[in-house]
Amino acid sequence: MPEPAAVFSRRIAGSFSEIHPLADAISEWASVQAVPPRVINSVILMLDELITNVVMHGFRDSGEGSIEVTLAIEDGCVAATVRDSAPAFDPFSIPEADTSLDAEDRGIGGLGVHFVRKMSDGYGYRRDGDINEVSLRKRLS
Repeated sequence: MPEPAAVFSRRIAGSFSEIHPLADAISEWASVQAVPPRVINSVILMLDELITNVVMHGFRDSGEGSIEVTLAIEDGCVAATVRDSAPAFDPFSIPEADTSLDAEDRGIGGLGVHFVRKMSDGYGYRRDGDINEVSLRKRLS
């Protein structure tokens, strides 16, 4: 029997229907890698937020385009990368959400990126040719 892959990589269509099966596949990979459930659940939540934004705003819920998700265990962290072919957009360029305001006084949107900023142990964005690349890290302990 072959060794389990230390790297998870999956390309999905830019569609909401792809998110849940992706999360299931990541959970299976993480279980084999002995990633604590609390850690991988946080990573999956962050990826869900980022991918939802790509599908909704980048691909305008058209079902077109693709998203590549890669995870690896590096330096005591789960390192995740999301690559997509949507128009250039750095999600971390938007201002921090003002969570001190009541929900009705706050603008719509921005909370998903807020969660990624708060839950991750590191994040970044770069443009690689015509590809957006968002990375995040979550410590294993």
